[in-house]
Amino acid sequence: MGTLTTAGKNLALNALAGTNPTTPITHAALFDSAPAQAPTGATPSTFTLTAHGLVNGDLVVFDSKTGGTGIRLGYAYFVIGSTANTFQLAETPGGTAVDMLTAVTASSIRKLVELAGGTPAYGRKAIAFAAAVVGSIDDTTAPTFDVPPGATVDYMGLYSALVSGTLLQVDDLTAETFAAQGSFQLTDVDVDLNT
Repeated sequence: MGTLTTAGKNLALNALAGTNPTTPITHAALFDSAPAQAPTGATPSTFTLTAHGLVNGDLVVFDSKTGGTGIRLGYAYFVIGSTANTFQLAETPGGTAVDMLTAVTASSIRKLVELAGGTPAYGRKAIAFAAAVVGSIDDTTAPTFDVPPGATVDYMGLYSALVSGTLLQVDDLTAETFAAQGSFQLTDVDVDLNT
């Protein structure tokens, strides 16, 4: 089961409140994660890592951390306030910096990069879901993606549009590396508010 982003949680709660959702899940995407980096952080919200290479808007997830009780493992964060050696994280693109609450003395983060390229070219795929049962929905489409050579598929995401859109969920996958052009099928995608 994946982790709903803040935007995904807000969409679900707005739907429960009777608001007509304007950004439903319509497409699935695949990500390749960059090599892990190990920033440290001082409260309330600034991480330090020499020449980290992250830019505002980059999507990152934490694999591990020591300290940082305000930071969640496996959760989608977006880089803001990036300089050559420091950065902050927000739960939404361009949002407010997350307060880590306690200093992060060690961590492992990964930048997630949506796949691109290949022949035939990678692209997001439409996805549909069955009606909710006990706070969970299951896909009905099992989309198959074209994957470019040299890519490693290790995360998937759910978006509100074919291009751009709002990222509503991320989930880690069993990593699969493609030496040559290939295909990857998402066989079971769930959105679960119970986890």
